[in-house]
Amino acid sequence: MSRQPTLLRSLTLRDATMLVIGCIVGVGIFRSASSIANHLQSPGLIVLLWVLGGLLSLCGALCYAELAALFPSTGGDYVYISRIYGRFWGFLFGWTKLFVERTGTIAILVFFFAEYLSRVMPYPPGAGRALAVGATLLLTWVNVAGVRWGALVQNLFTLVKMAALAIVVLAGIHLFLGNASASPDWSLPPVKFSTVQSMGVALVFVLFAYGGWTEAAYIAEEVQDPTRTVPQAMLQGLVLTGFLYVAVSAAYMLAVPIAALPSTPLVAARVVEGAIGPWGGLLMAGLIACSAFGAANGYILTGGRILYALGQDHALFARLGRLHPKHRTPALALWVNAAVVIVLVCTKTFDQIATYSTVAITVFYVMAVAGVIILRRRQPKLQRPYRAWGYPWTALLFCLTMVGFIANLWIEAPKDTAFGFGWMALGIPLYWWSQRSVA
Repeated sequence: MSRQPTLLRSLTLRDATMLVIGCIVGVGIFRSASSIANHLQSPGLIVLLWVLGGLLSLCGALCYAELAALFPSTGGDYVYISRIYGRFWGFLFGWTKLFVERTGTIAILVFFFAEYLSRVMPYPPGAGRALAVGATLLLTWVNVAGVRWGALVQNLFTLVKMAALAIVVLAGIHLFLGNASASPDWSLPPVKFSTVQSMGVALVFVLFAYGGWTEAAYIAEEVQDPTRTVPQAMLQGLVLTGFLYVAVSAAYMLAVPIAALPSTPLVAARVVEGAIGPWGGLLMAGLIACSAFGAANGYILTGGRILYALGQDHALFARLGRLHPKHRTPALALWVNAAVVIVLVCTKTFDQIATYSTVAITVFYVMAVAGVIILRRRQPKLQRPYRAWGYPWTALLFCLTMVGFIANLWIEAPKDTAFGFGWMALGIPLYWWSQRSVA
C-alpha cells in the first residue's frame, strides 16, 4: 500500500508574519476610505474608527493566539470550532468560508487588482473581469506548484505593499509640512444614536480592511514550531499593520477634503499625486495593484488549506482532503476555491461582497473567541502554551461588540446581510447529506 503524502513543514516565523501582513493589507485600506466617508463626515471620527477597529481585532487575535497554540493543526478556526462545538458547526464554518467569505475576499482582491492596473496599463472596457479571472488562475497554479512558491510570492509582494503604505504616509506629511493639506477638522461630533448606527455600518469596511490576522493559523502544519510561531505571527502582523493603517487614514484626511472623499475611490493615488505630481498617482496605482495581487495570493494559499481540513473530516468534501503526490499541496481544494472566485468575479460588486461576507463570517469569529471562555471553564487544567492577555475581558469585549455589529448590519443593510446568512444556511442540508454518505 502506497504511503499518502503529507504537508511540507518548511515555513518560518518570517514567512508566517509576512503572510499575516500580506493578507491584512489588500485593497481595503486603499479603497474603503470613500465607502466609510459615505457614512461618516468627520475626519476625527474616521481616524478613531480605524483605531477602534485595530483594538477590536487585537482582542480577537489574542484569543485566537491561545487557540492556535492549543490546536496547531492545518485549518485554523475550522479546527477550533469543530473541537469546541462539534462536527456540524465545523462543517457549516467550512461551507461559509468556501461560498461566502474566503472566496468573496479573493474576488474583491483580484477585481481591484484589475481596476488599479488599468490606470497604469489602460485596457479595453470589459477586459477587467477577464484580467481578474486570469490573476486567479495564475496564483492558483503557483500555489498548487508548492507551498514555498506561494510563500516566495507572498513575501515579495508584502514588501511592496508595505512600501506603498509608507509612501502614502510620507505624502501626507509632505502636504502637511508644505501647508497644502485639506485642513481637516479633527474635533469629534456629538454622540447621537444615528452617529453610532453610521459608525456600525462604516465598521464593516474597517473590519474588512483588518481581516487577515487569522491567516497564519491555516498553515500550522507547514510552519516550523507552530505552537510558538503561529501566535507570534498573528500578533506581530496585526500590531504593525494597525499602526500603518491609522497613519494612512490620517494622511487621507490631510490630502482630501472630507466632502470630496465619498467620490474619490482611488484615494491613495490621489494623495500621492497631490504630493509629487501626476506620475505619483500612476506609481501608487501600480503599487496598489501589486498589493491586491499579493493579498489574493495569500488568501488563495490559506483558502486551500481550509478546504483540505474540511475534506479530511467530511465525506461530501473528501476529495478536497487529498494532497498532490508530487507538490504536497491540496491541489483540488485550490482549484475548487478558484472556480467559486471566478463565479463571484463575474456576478458581484465590491460593496455587496464586503457586506455579506463580513457579517456571515463574523458569527464564527464570535464562536471561536467565545470558545476560549468555554474551554477555560470546561478544561481548566489543560496545558496552554499561550494564554490570552486580558482574559476574560478581551474575549468578552470582542464578542459583545461583534454581536452588536451583526445586529446593526441587519438593520442597516438587511438584503446583503440576509444573502450572507442564506448562503450559510444552505450548508445545513449539505451536512445531513454528508452524514448520510458516511452511513
